[in-house]
Amino acid sequence: MSLIESPPSEVTDEDIDRLDFLLKDIDSDIALSMAYVRRVHQVSFKDLKSKFIGINVDTLQKYMQPSYQGHRPLHVVAAFSWMMMVPMTAFYYGLRLREYYRGMEDASVEALIRTGKIPLCQFNAVLTIITQLYSDKDKKEFDVFRSELEGIKEYQGINYDNLLPPERLDLEVFGEDYYRSLAIKLKKFRTAFSISTETMCRVLGISQYQYQILENENKPVAFSVAVGFRGKLGFKLNSHVSFTSEMTSFPQFHYLRVAQHVRDTLIVEAMRRLNSKQKKHVSQILFSLSKLYI
Repeated sequence: MSLIESPPSEVTDEDIDRLDFLLKDIDSDIALSMAYVRRVHQVSFKDLKSKFIGINVDTLQKYMQPSYQGHRPLHVVAAFSWMMMVPMTAFYYGLRLREYYRGMEDASVEALIRTGKIPLCQFNAVLTIITQLYSDKDKKEFDVFRSELEGIKEYQGINYDNLLPPERLDLEVFGEDYYRSLAIKLKKFRTAFSISTETMCRVLGISQYQYQILENENKPVAFSVAVGFRGKLGFKLNSHVSFTSEMTSFPQFHYLRVAQHVRDTLIVEAMRRLNSKQKKHVSQILFSLSKLYI
């Protein structure tokens, strides 16, 4: 198995219309998700201020207010996801965050959001606790599922415990690294699959001029978070993890996204097989354990 992107689907006019509809409220959805994750992690704005260099805490507060009309920069949301150790994909859903976690109830969602900061050893221990509740059939099926997922080529050799964010993250340096990688990978993606720049522009929702800037690795410029989600949904990609693979100043962020994909998929699949009572108690375990690392 591999996380390398598969050939994108052909994009039709209907696909673009659907994309426009799905992402019409993307900025307010992102604001709601960021605010919700901050509350679940019990991080104050004073604490947030100490975690970032290069952004005013008032600006961060604005980004978490749905009423704020400006765009949420892609790299800022990515950096925030790193600080919170929550998969970036989850931020797309806003108050529908449970959809990302396949219909989990509120208590389970809060517990799952906090699992990112749990070290690998403890995470594996929780999986062991969960699988001990399974029938023989479910345990065999989950073991096969886990073996295949952990066998992903890009996941090999990654030490999750070394992927925590720095104590203070310089957003300017992070942004330059992030957009440079995006530019390199976008160009490779476009040429590898013979996609016209016109199609790229329509899917990403930007002009030809803006796309030229986006693909220029020598002059990184901030773009709206909508660009990232439009690309994944528009081309129907299984994953967009590889677009951070050219980061050189913060390569650990890319490895984190690979590891998050594996961990998040594992814990959601593991809990999906529990009944409501079991989910409730496992969620309490996860929530209590996560408090040791927040």
